[in-house]
Amino acid sequence: MIDIELKPRTDAPFYLQIRTRLEAAIRDGQLKAGEALAAPAALARRLSIDTGEVARAYFELEHAGLVTKTSGKDFLGKEKVTYTVK
Repeated sequence: MIDIELKPRTDAPFYLQIRTRLEAAIRDGQLKAGEALAAPAALARRLSIDTGEVARAYFELEHAGLVTKTSGKDFLGKEKVTYTVK
């Protein structure tokens, strides 16, 4: 996973900072096609922000055609969502 550093004292909300950083990493080749992104909850914990901020960034990347969202179940039958770079 690439390094994401949030700047709390800017006009840009956290979700936009995350989206911008991930979009740049995808376009620059730092994140390659088929590479999975961190789970929204895991990235939110790492950045100490609300999961909704990461989920919105991923949603926008998905609608921009840069990542794919797949749903499934883990080995315990629990719902699992994976975001993968296109």
